[in-house]
Amino acid sequence: MTPPRPGDPITVGPLRLRNRIVFPAHLTNAAVGEMPTAQHAAYYAARAEGGAALVITEEHSAGEHDRPYEKLVRGTDPAIVPGLRRITDAVHAHDAAVLAQVGHNGGQSSSRYSGVAVTAPSPLPDPMFREVPRALTPRDLDDLVAGFARTAEHCVAGGYDGVEIQCSQASVVRQFLSPVTNHRDDDYGEDPARLLVEILAAVRAVLGPDQVLGVRLQGDEGLAGGLGAADAARVALRVEGAVDYVNTAVGVATATLPLIEPPMGVPAGYAAAVPTAVRAAVSVPVIGVGRFTTPEHVAATLAGGSCDLVGVTRGQIADPSFARRAVTGARVRRCVGCNQECIGAVGLGRRLGCVVNPRAGREAQPLPPPRARRRVLVAGGGPAGLAAAVTAAGRGHEVELVEAGDVLGGQVVWAASAPGRSELGHAVEDLITDLGAVWVSVGTRVDVALIADRAPDVVVDATGSEAAAPSWGADGVLDVEHVLRGRATPTGRVLVVDEAGGHAAPSTAELLARRGAAVTTVTSALVAAGDLGPTLEGPRWARRAAALGIVQETGRVVLGIEGRMVRLLDHVSGVEEQREVDAVVAAVPRRARGLVVPAGPAVVRIGDALAPRLLDAAVREGHDAAVELG
Repeated sequence: MTPPRPGDPITVGPLRLRNRIVFPAHLTNAAVGEMPTAQHAAYYAARAEGGAALVITEEHSAGEHDRPYEKLVRGTDPAIVPGLRRITDAVHAHDAAVLAQVGHNGGQSSSRYSGVAVTAPSPLPDPMFREVPRALTPRDLDDLVAGFARTAEHCVAGGYDGVEIQCSQASVVRQFLSPVTNHRDDDYGEDPARLLVEILAAVRAVLGPDQVLGVRLQGDEGLAGGLGAADAARVALRVEGAVDYVNTAVGVATATLPLIEPPMGVPAGYAAAVPTAVRAAVSVPVIGVGRFTTPEHVAATLAGGSCDLVGVTRGQIADPSFARRAVTGARVRRCVGCNQECIGAVGLGRRLGCVVNPRAGREAQPLPPPRARRRVLVAGGGPAGLAAAVTAAGRGHEVELVEAGDVLGGQVVWAASAPGRSELGHAVEDLITDLGAVWVSVGTRVDVALIADRAPDVVVDATGSEAAAPSWGADGVLDVEHVLRGRATPTGRVLVVDEAGGHAAPSTAELLARRGAAVTTVTSALVAAGDLGPTLEGPRWARRAAALGIVQETGRVVLGIEGRMVRLLDHVSGVEEQREVDAVVAAVPRRARGLVVPAGPAVVRIGDALAPRLLDAAVREGHDAAVELG
């Protein structure tokens, strides 16, 4: 048989889907007062308009007291129905199907918001929330099944084409299925799938035969003695007669979160073993997930036979038109796997966003129509300047982009040269490709004379930032930029001082260690490379550092440097020491450059020229500045 292609239609229960690309359920933090919002509707509609055949909206909780985080959507409340109808109408307007994921977080939760004890199969605390739950009683389980059915009723009233039962990353059902969390000695311990069977029966009774019922199963908890692909296949076979499709997942949303949303460097299809095992066991369609960020990834996965449909989450956050482009063979704006504004932002309680797509999370805020055409001079070809130029030109303005260096891309170019960070370069590569009719000058510095010659209406200052000297001394100290750009190649005993917290110090340390240097990193913080935690890159970095012999010291303040001698203070113990090294490399906050502009044209400063920050701020401010031009 000819293997399926991304654009091939497929039947899932009573639905005929137009292609094989799914937008899976994920948290957006767009709920207000536990209710769906206009942002939800606009967000999902954008992906339906972009070609996704099936949109699965974020989890609607089936438990009245299930509140692990503030912005959960409460599915048991009938007040949810008008908001659900707004979502489904918006998605259906673009000829896509839409399902609601329904779940309950069980022990992966907190009493902080509900004021009620957390419940779970057994009284075992989750490693993140650390609350000892109350074991669910038979009456509790009856209420839980009824909660799933009641939420399904609200979804039907809200116009959904069906529901998906969450049994994967954060789910009381998975906690029953897993021997790690189910230590019961009753019927639900002897038959861990019993609760799922009861939930599916109750929900099917609500849905009837004309709506879709799916299940998302855990296939690799990443825990010793936990669920694996064979377990997912076994459970899928058990419930095959009750469901129209099986979705798959890996990782537990608290203990092994990096398995769910792995950062850049993890290959596409890393989770293929799970849908492969499930597909071999059942005849209903199977959805596979696994960091698919390009149409080629999707096509290869389908051709390889591991699944019938492909779930693309971050790829469609980065490019809402991903599905249509995948079907037609067009180029997409690529997710770079930075996890900065999707996973990191949501984990910190902020609304979902995207480094490469400044509109993500703001779809409900309409863009004003372009006004008068203006002559725009963009000074600086880093990500902020590129985003400003692309957006301004797309809105009809006459744009010239001037870059003082010999290449476009700014700091991203050398940051992407570090080991394992090459995907970061996609952010500027895609913007450069989108420049289109923008007049670009490279190797030219913007000064008063050039501005006078061009006579623009607006100058966008995107000149970025430069390395700053550390407060404890600059003589003989290298900046991470010197090393990553190849301007310095220190050897021997190298001390990398991290006062920035992000990728700069780890990237430099790894590069030098791979070249044979004996590298030690020091930071005044109590956690090494602390900013890598929210983006889920910390564990992978720690493993690489250990494998390369990189020593990471925390709680160390550099007091000064004289020649090869560095004076350090352990601010926890108060002990000072002198350490001899061959080279010191510093990662410290950078300094804005700024542009001197004569009186006349309006000036807008963006990105690091305004204040040195991260990539998301540069791209968003470039986009927003161009929109505000009119």
